[in-house]
Amino acid sequence: MQAMKYSLRQDNMPLSIGTTDLRQSHGSLIDTNGCIALFVESGCAVATVNFKKCPLRRGDFVLSFYDGTFSIEQSSSIFSVRYASFAYHVVEEAICKPLSDLFWEVLYERPVFRTSARQKDLLGAWWRQLDWMERMEDKVGREEMLKNTFRNLLIAVDTEVMRGRPDKTHGNECSHAWRLITRFFKTVSLHCRERRDVAFYADKLSITTTYLYKLCRKHLQMSPKEVLDRQILTEIKTYLVNTDAPVKGIADELHFDDVSYMCRYFRRMTGMSPLDYRRNFK
Repeated sequence: MQAMKYSLRQDNMPLSIGTTDLRQSHGSLIDTNGCIALFVESGCAVATVNFKKCPLRRGDFVLSFYDGTFSIEQSSSIFSVRYASFAYHVVEEAICKPLSDLFWEVLYERPVFRTSARQKDLLGAWWRQLDWMERMEDKVGREEMLKNTFRNLLIAVDTEVMRGRPDKTHGNECSHAWRLITRFFKTVSLHCRERRDVAFYADKLSITTTYLYKLCRKHLQMSPKEVLDRQILTEIKTYLVNTDAPVKGIADELHFDDVSYMCRYFRRMTGMSPLDYRRNFK
């Protein structure tokens, strides 16, 4: 049994674009796979991006990568986003090429960008290019153009967010810290079902538990255990919303010692039982 994530793209497609209200995804992780780009066209919402609560409103732009987490907790009746969902092989080459020292730090520290009128126009043109590429019959040419177009987006975002930022002197140090944090996110998403001890993750990153704690407190304002708890809670919610699996089956899948312990854990985190949470989304 696997927890189903809300997907914006079929697995065999390199790209999917469109407009959605994301209402069916509420409470579930959205499958970023490689990367998803979102532009809020109307309404407002509350999202959890990389374990941070982020308000979304008209004109906001979001980039969420495969090593992060993204979900919509609640939204207004007129909430609507334009989206582009990229497969991992499309974005892999682009993200490995150098960007400015602070790019990834800024992206994970502030995952929601408020756009100007000029930036909205530029993003609109970028989406129109994607719309044309999605319909190309030449698959090889299409994928090459998608890779280049995605790389151009990263360069453009890098240029815009770094404009007017003089504090670049400690970029290498910050970039190293954020690389460790993003690796921590990725490792948590891969192993949280089986391992919930912080020492396991510190060992995977080849750092001490004390250093991992300092990194999380400084850059995320939470402890490594809190990061683990949030990810596990999201996994439980995803099972409850997207599957009909019994609560005991979910507890077994997530390697809780017994179902009653998982129910107490969930109630402590949310204020309601797993069954009550599931009923609220039916």
